[in-house]
Amino acid sequence: MLSGRTRTKVIAGLVVAGAVLLVAARLVDHKPAALRVTVSGGPATVGSPAPDFSTQTLDGATVRLSQLRGKPVLLNFWATWCTACEAEMPEIQRASERYGSQGMTVLAVNYHETNTVEMRTFLKRLGARFPAVYDPDGHIATAYGVAIGLPISVFIDRSGKVAFIQVGQMSTALLDDKVGSIL
Repeated sequence: MLSGRTRTKVIAGLVVAGAVLLVAARLVDHKPAALRVTVSGGPATVGSPAPDFSTQTLDGATVRLSQLRGKPVLLNFWATWCTACEAEMPEIQRASERYGSQGMTVLAVNYHETNTVEMRTFLKRLGARFPAVYDPDGHIATAYGVAIGLPISVFIDRSGKVAFIQVGQMSTALLDDKVGSIL
């Protein structure tokens, strides 16, 4: 039989261990509580209207693509495990800064991930400050033909039509050329 003092230490140790496990579990998957993604239209093809979607940014704001009509938009499908995404993300940030005054909007659509902490760490490390949005079940990706092989970038003109789809990492010259075509 345990003494009162030993029993108290055991209980205190269990409480501390439980608290540590709870914190660790929350760090493993910081998924937003009420995440809703809707998509209409598709599939995305050059010259066709871009499929509309609604989702949330990492900060919890709702984004609807159709609300950006009248602005050139660059959708960049990415993931934290994608080394090519990591390589091109700083250049996309530079383009966002360079062309933002001309109305261009960048939306970074995260492919099948929900760990907010990991996503924010990735973006911060690369200096990306444009909005990143969730696509945890891949509904947006499916509408845009993204199945495997990231990054994929979709350039949408001011009228809401798909102007160009880039599969794979972009060079600075390609990025500038394609953004120039949708401004």
